[in-house]
Amino acid sequence: LEAMGKKDMFLGATGQGARMKLVVNMIMGSMMNAFSEGMSLAEAGGLKTEDLLDCLDNGALANPMFKLKGPNMAKGNYPTAFPLKHQQKDMRLAVALGDSLGVSMPVAAAANESFKRARGQGKGDDDFSAVHAVLRQGN
Repeated sequence: LEAMGKKDMFLGATGQGARMKLVVNMIMGSMMNAFSEGMSLAEAGGLKTEDLLDCLDNGALANPMFKLKGPNMAKGNYPTAFPLKHQQKDMRLAVALGDSLGVSMPVAAAANESFKRARGQGKGDDDFSAVHAVLRQGN
């Protein structure tokens, strides 16, 4: 496990590792949706995407995902690292888990709908960042 990641963790009973991965992927998918909406709003408002990425990278919201995905997204390129169809599946499963545990998840549910829309437009095999292509089109 040490060769595969930065840290190995014991999370308890069997299945807790899968549950943690689901929670992490749900957060990642929700972040990607917010990032995509922000990029779309900046573009529609006449702001340069490069300036937005620079602002994000130099402030409290700096994170590797935005830095890695943002430049390609700005060009409409979505090279697949994590397929959108798998991200949408994880969003669906996370929302279902929340329902079963009595946890309200309106942000994740809305993000799931965006991923479902992207899948419906043939983006399932593209990177999960391709949700941006659908969001930039408008509603």
